[in-house]
Amino acid sequence: MSTQPHDGLSRILLVGTQAFHRDMRWIQLARHGFTFVPVTKRHRTLDTDSTADIQAVIYQVGARTTDTLAFLETVASQQSDLCIILVGRNQKPDMVAQFLRKGAFDYVNWPCSLSRLTDSLHSGLNNRQTFLEVRNLSGDLATANQSLAQERDTLKQFNQRLAGLNQLTQALARSLKPEDVVQALFTGVPSLTGAELIGLVRTNPEQVWTWSKGGHQEREDTLKAQLLGRLGRSPQRITSGATTLRLVGARPIPLMRSEDGIPAHPQQEAHAMHDIPLAIGPHAIGVLHVQRDKSQPFTEDEQQLLATIGTSLSLTLRNADAHQDLQNMALRDPLTGVFNRRALNEPLMRELKAGLRYGAPACLMILDLDYFKTVNDRLGHTAGDLVLRDLASLMTDTVRDVDTVGRYGGEEFAIILPHTSIEQAQPLAERLRSLIESHAFDVEDGTVRLTASIGIAEVCNPAIASVEDWVNAADTALYDAKAQGRNRVVVHAPIPLAPVQAATLCVAA
Repeated sequence: MSTQPHDGLSRILLVGTQAFHRDMRWIQLARHGFTFVPVTKRHRTLDTDSTADIQAVIYQVGARTTDTLAFLETVASQQSDLCIILVGRNQKPDMVAQFLRKGAFDYVNWPCSLSRLTDSLHSGLNNRQTFLEVRNLSGDLATANQSLAQERDTLKQFNQRLAGLNQLTQALARSLKPEDVVQALFTGVPSLTGAELIGLVRTNPEQVWTWSKGGHQEREDTLKAQLLGRLGRSPQRITSGATTLRLVGARPIPLMRSEDGIPAHPQQEAHAMHDIPLAIGPHAIGVLHVQRDKSQPFTEDEQQLLATIGTSLSLTLRNADAHQDLQNMALRDPLTGVFNRRALNEPLMRELKAGLRYGAPACLMILDLDYFKTVNDRLGHTAGDLVLRDLASLMTDTVRDVDTVGRYGGEEFAIILPHTSIEQAQPLAERLRSLIESHAFDVEDGTVRLTASIGIAEVCNPAIASVEDWVNAADTALYDAKAQGRNRVVVHAPIPLAPVQAATLCVAA
């Protein structure tokens, strides 16, 4: 049997009596590369500093086996990787088995041959080396498993964000109105980023929207004021929802600095925040502002996510504007900006049905400028167009938000007044007629003064059973106003129906 040491120079702790230390076997083993560090039995607890490079322990078992068991328990409590070889007199098999269960690698009956000791040392050191390699592999495997778990969690989070981003971009793409775009944005961004406060500001048209977790109006108003300030605006009255201002001209908006974050409450510190510029090509169109708790700053991945959202948002807003432009082209009069004749059909039909079914009052006014042809003939159509645009603005500013103003053709306009009786419509028509009479219409070469004739028809009228009937009734009143000298308001006076006709109409309704 070879007596070469297992792994270079092996240091072995020799625990026993001084006579045990002087045994010739240790001297013979030392010649083959083993180094022995002798200690007496009274050192039952291993000193970790002095035994840091010890690979094995040869322990002399005395008469009291309890001392040996205590030593083994001490080694086990220190989670030591030492190879423990016990030597001593012959022991009963059950005691040897107990030693081995407590952590000893081998029990050698003493005295023994040199080859027996050598075999035990080599086997024990080989076993220790294998144990260390397995432990290191287990540690590496645990580290790898932990890394894989982290990568799995990261991938899961990435997939969740990717799915959320895809859902948000699809919701944005489906939105054809700026208000719908903003609603989709304020629904998707908080779930993706944990945002607590969001602001969106546009330059063309100038608009500001805000959202806060829990609907904190004070925080939204503060953010809205800051965003409007970045547009160079300081409105005296800030309302919830969108704030729209007159367009002065599209221009870049300065990004907010980190220290400008909006506090959750007046006494609290600023939140973590991030600004995302919105642009179409080289043209800046707005800024998306996102805030959350300052203890959670936005990571690079989240900033990239927000940048992607910003790109999608910019394109969606452009598409929504284009859709709105197409709708305006289809439903708006290109000269005056009010509804065209086709667009008036829907509100006319709605009010007619409500009147016939529920008796809901509504009135239709048809207005025609008196002697407008003279303006075109003497001053040209350009001047006539200026007058018509000015008239449309005057009517829109005079009527209510629920009323509908439309150009019926030429210099003829229609105004639909829902929930309005003839007694309520007549003073409004008179006021509008008076405003037109006193208004100076600006043209290139000065001003023009005109008058208007107005006819009114109420939907709750036995002679009206269709939109065509209603329009004809208002037209008839208009013609009567013209015939009576112009610059006046005339209410349609229905011709009483015969009893049989009235009964038939009542049954039909």
